[in-house]
Amino acid sequence: MAFVRSVLVPGETLIVHTHPHWRQLIRPALVGLVASGLAGIAGGFIEVQVVHAADRTATWTMVAVLTLLVLLRLAVWPALRWARTDLIVTDERVLYRPAGSSRRCVDVPLRRISAVRFRHTISDRALGTGCLILELGHLPPVEIDHVPEVARVHAAVYDELLRLPPPPPPTPLAPAPRFRWGLPGRR
Repeated sequence: MAFVRSVLVPGETLIVHTHPHWRQLIRPALVGLVASGLAGIAGGFIEVQVVHAADRTATWTMVAVLTLLVLLRLAVWPALRWARTDLIVTDERVLYRPAGSSRRCVDVPLRRISAVRFRHTISDRALGTGCLILELGHLPPVEIDHVPEVARVHAAVYDELLRLPPPPPPTPLAPAPRFRWGLPGRR
């Protein structure tokens, strides 16, 4: 929550703060279980098959290092990335900050959004997730994937768009100065 408070400007109200959908954690959890199970099976083989104590220690070290590398890369890193990715909707803007990526950060003022919509498949509907799409006029749309309760977030953004005061009417153009032929200073 400290990150969220640090990006809010004074007077800005937090409407929605969420992380990607929990289904992003299924693969890291399965990798953790499988890697631990395989390390246990390998440990059983090491204890039964390797006779010399020095060879057993070296083999155990090799299996432990390999398991640790697999767990760090395929289980811990995706879980940390999930926990550090934020979607924030305030009364003034929409912020999307994926972890570890300064190039994909999105910070869109609500006044720039011309339309907001969402997309989800049948499996997304069953899990309660989807893709939030922000239309920005002439710019390409911003698509934010794996938004939990995407219909609720869509409704929150749409409600905030409706609460914005209407833009001021365009000012009329001033008439162009008339050009007159003749000497300078004569009218």
